[in-house]
Amino acid sequence: MGLKTFISLFTFITAFSFAQVGIGTTSPHSQLEIASSNQVTPANTDGVLIPKINTFPATNPTALQQGMLVYLTTTATFASTSRSPGFYYWDNTTTNWIRIQTNPTSNWNLLGNAATSISTNFIGTTDNTDLVIKRNNIKAGYIGNPSTSPFTNANTSFGANSLLNPTITGVVGEGTRNSAFGVNVMPGLTTGGLNTGIGEYTLFSATTGSANTAVGSAALYSVSTGRFNVAVGRNALVTSNGSNNIGIGTSALNGNSSGNNNIAIGTSSFRLNSTGSNNLALGNQAGYNETGSNKLYIEMSTAVSGTGSSENNALIYGEFDNRIVRTNGQLQIGNPTTSGYTFPTTRGTNNQILQTNATGTLSWVNSINNFSLVRANLTANQVVNATGWQKITFNTTLFDSGSEFVTATNRFVANKNGYYEINAGFHTFNKNDTEQYAIAVYKNGVEYQETAAHHYGDKLISRTINCTISLNVNDYIEIYMFNGNAPTTVDGFTGKTYFEVKQIR
Repeated sequence: MGLKTFISLFTFITAFSFAQVGIGTTSPHSQLEIASSNQVTPANTDGVLIPKINTFPATNPTALQQGMLVYLTTTATFASTSRSPGFYYWDNTTTNWIRIQTNPTSNWNLLGNAATSISTNFIGTTDNTDLVIKRNNIKAGYIGNPSTSPFTNANTSFGANSLLNPTITGVVGEGTRNSAFGVNVMPGLTTGGLNTGIGEYTLFSATTGSANTAVGSAALYSVSTGRFNVAVGRNALVTSNGSNNIGIGTSALNGNSSGNNNIAIGTSSFRLNSTGSNNLALGNQAGYNETGSNKLYIEMSTAVSGTGSSENNALIYGEFDNRIVRTNGQLQIGNPTTSGYTFPTTRGTNNQILQTNATGTLSWVNSINNFSLVRANLTANQVVNATGWQKITFNTTLFDSGSEFVTATNRFVANKNGYYEINAGFHTFNKNDTEQYAIAVYKNGVEYQETAAHHYGDKLISRTINCTISLNVNDYIEIYMFNGNAPTTVDGFTGKTYFEVKQIR
């Protein structure tokens, strides 16, 4: 290094240490000023190049480098977080490389934001001003004052033409605490309060109505002054202006205009009810055609078949005012296949009663006052000319309560299920032999019970029988005698040869 060069360098360093420095200018206005080659028409080299890095240093800077600026040329990772290219400065307090916002007027990046904190970062206002959200410069969202004061609006609105101009009256609940989410939700509401509308055109006609909840397109569309209604589902309670109604399901209580205190759960339940009140429907299309009041329907269809009315076809129908409940199906108590019962679905006849068969089925049977009672006799002696089993021809009835004895066939034919007691007996004229003689009850042509004995000496023969038997409808009973020695004459005297049938249950 020559002496002249050393002197010049020393002079520059000294001047830099104790005076302002200018590059491209002889009169710097700050500690360091770098002037462009031409301020009006600058060259493409006018500027300052900050140090470029492809990745962050492996060893963090220290407090001595606080504020050090670099330019990251490629995407790199620092502290397990991906960082995009841009200017970064070192913040030793947080030991972090902080990216410099390229557009300082945009606090929230349109492509997303990172390193946010729920305690300090938010979208909203810091003064006592409501937040308005616009699309194409038209109000599409509105969040009112969340103050707990009863005289502030506390309304929330998201969607075009929703909750346009509520009127705050100073009365708690009037015009306040409404929530509107969707297009045209409560656009005409004035003093109504505590309403919630979710879905386009919900509570569309509401003006002074309060405490209504509508979820689903056009739910509670027409309610203007009604209160305390709940509608969930598209077109639920769409035409209603009543109060205290609950409609859950698409088109539930769709036709209600002024009815109150109705509950309809299920698609199109009470679909056509306009002015009825105090109704309850549960199920798909339950009570669809019902227009009255105080009705109960539990059903999974419109419950109309042919010319039948809804109340005659619904699974369960009731009338609250008349204290009536009806099932139009089979009523079961418990499980009939184990320990329960099924009831018949048809009417019994006069004086019949319900009877169980012990396997879960109840049926109509004649009461004890209408049980079968029969006594049949012979009107003349019967000569039996053959041996073996021969039917006794009882051809006359003394009484027959159910017209069940058929004289043409000498049979008792049951016209009802039940248990029966059979009594029968016969006498013969004197016989002198040692043969067997017997009497038997035959059921449907098959022997059921028999009484038999051998005869000794020259005497008359008498045989009697008594038994209990179960009969179904059209089962028949006949009395047979066993003739051991033909011919034999059966005595036709009324008190000796007889056939009695008595139903006992």
